[in-house]
Amino acid sequence: MRGDDVIAAAIRDAITNHVTLRIVGCGTWLDAGAPVTADAYLTLKEDSGIIAYVPDDLTVTARAGTTLRELAETLGANDQWIALDPEGDDDATLGATVATCSYGPAAALFGTPRDQVLGMTVVLGTGDVIHAGGRVVKNVAGFDLTRLMIGAWGTLGVITEITFRVRSRAMRKDSMAHMRRPFPASYGFREPIIVNPRLSAALKQRFDPAGILNPGIMREPQ
Repeated sequence: MRGDDVIAAAIRDAITNHVTLRIVGCGTWLDAGAPVTADAYLTLKEDSGIIAYVPDDLTVTARAGTTLRELAETLGANDQWIALDPEGDDDATLGATVATCSYGPAAALFGTPRDQVLGMTVVLGTGDVIHAGGRVVKNVAGFDLTRLMIGAWGTLGVITEITFRVRSRAMRKDSMAHMRRPFPASYGFREPIIVNPRLSAALKQRFDPAGILNPGIMREPQ
């Protein structure tokens, strides 16, 4: 496990040396979104593992490099799951799934990652570490940084740890097969869309002022 301090140090070094970074999990979705021209990779594959899992509380916290397969095996021992079920490879990481706001047919019943993620830890493009949300289903009110980071495609910060809402596995995949929608066979991602360019630029200036994180992935002007 690399840890937040190591990732924050890598980002600060990149700022100092004017190096742009491509955020990478297991590398299964590198052709998602627009092409990224970066000087170096910041890889989270080794930053994996279950941090906390309380089956009775229906919550689990894991590092971003943990794969969907690893989490499914852990939760499956208690007949539980994360109701995202994104199309694509189970070797994709949790960080990539959340950063790209990826989901499958279960979203019709349980919602998207914005409804399934309770909290997260993020290393911003400034090297600062922030904790958004929490590890409980009922959370405090305020500006929702968790939802802001979900679907931001790593352009505002590097998601390093995620707390999910856990569901009972009573409703299984095959019972929802009729809701399945077509996706490209090799992907589970959603296309990045900038709805408000001015707001997006302001957020980038606040969270990644040096512009080093995944430059160009959302097809924003460079």
